[in-house]
Amino acid sequence: MSKYLKYTEEQKQDAVMRICEEISIGASLTETLNKYGAVSVPSFHYWLKKNPEFKDMYTVAQKHREQFFFDEIIRIAGSEEPTAVKKYRNGELYETIVRDNVESRRLKINALKWCLGKMNPNKYGEKVIVDNETQTAITSIKFIDINDATTD
Repeated sequence: MSKYLKYTEEQKQDAVMRICEEISIGASLTETLNKYGAVSVPSFHYWLKKNPEFKDMYTVAQKHREQFFFDEIIRIAGSEEPTAVKKYRNGELYETIVRDNVESRRLKINALKWCLGKMNPNKYGEKVIVDNETQTAITSIKFIDINDATTD
């Protein structure tokens, strides 16, 4: 016997609305479906395929998630996420330093930027400009030693 239930149209509508609400605030589809145990991923996509209204709701939720991620990048960049660095000597704590965890914020921002670039590459993707007007051909490539380049 399947662990998933048979849904009426009204129950499907309610389930899709709850799923889309979660997605619009940054949750992934798989995470949301597992959280509610509502329906499997293939069944959800089947619902979207069969009902244009559900598909429109899901598309709008995805757009809202893009905006949520964009806002989240701004929030993370402007916040300070302190971390405590504890120093031990001979097994005893002798100093605790609280400082901003810049590396963690940078990682979160880069992950969100990558997601946004994949979700909507035209709006958030990196722009690559190719110039067809280049007249000179590349004839050689020069490799430089890093040690020579960093010493002044």
